Amino acid sequence: MFTIAIYLAAYNTTAVNTGLLNATTPIWVLLFAALLTADKPRMTQWIGVLIAGLGTAVIIGKGDINVFLEMNFVSGDLFALISAMIWAAYSMLLKYAPRGIHPFSLIFASIVVGLVYLTPIYLWSILVNGDPYFTRLDPAWPDMIKIAYIGAGPAFLGYLFWNRGVGMVGAANAGVFLYLMPAFASVLAVIFLGEELHLYHLGGIALIAVGIWRATRRVPKPAPAQTA
Repeated sequence: MFTIAIYLAAYNTTAVNTGLLNATTPIWVLLFAALLTADKPRMTQWIGVLIAGLGTAVIIGKGDINVFLEMNFVSGDLFALISAMIWAAYSMLLKYAPRGIHPFSLIFASIVVGLVYLTPIYLWSILVNGDPYFTRLDPAWPDMIKIAYIGAGPAFLGYLFWNRGVGMVGAANAGVFLYLMPAFASVLAVIFLGEELHLYHLGGIALIAVGIWRATRRVPKPAPAQTA
């Protein structure tokens, strides 16, 4: 459901809208944790998420507030918001995964269940569009390499590491690290795509780093009073 929602968003709205609304995922994680679990988020987590979210907004808006003031909301924005909520819910529900299940088994089960939902939608798209997407790739091999990367990278390793991380530190702490995606995207774009590095990149990355530190910082508990 997350994949379908985020791709529908990308096709039906702007990259700015998609990035900004999908960046609300850590906020939804904290909201779900506050409403549905006994492990209530700390104030430092809320503050950290908001600071990191501000850094993300700086990068997405290229340091220009007018980008957000001139945003036009369309149907695709609803899909972007839904995708953020779905990912947050998925992260929260990971704590209910069967104890002792192997990480590969969990991903395999997720893939099987996903195919149950995706196959009818794929067949429907063939009927609507007339032919499968894979018959229209040109050139075939470069496109297939891209698809193979999506399958091996975000769709397999990404889930594997994310599931492990959530299991170790909890959904609330893990959620704030999602703000690293625009930071890494900016750095990789400079390295591999030749894009220029601007001050808003550095400012946004700095805010994200401060926000993550603030959200994940452990406050030492006061030592118990000693009795004579």
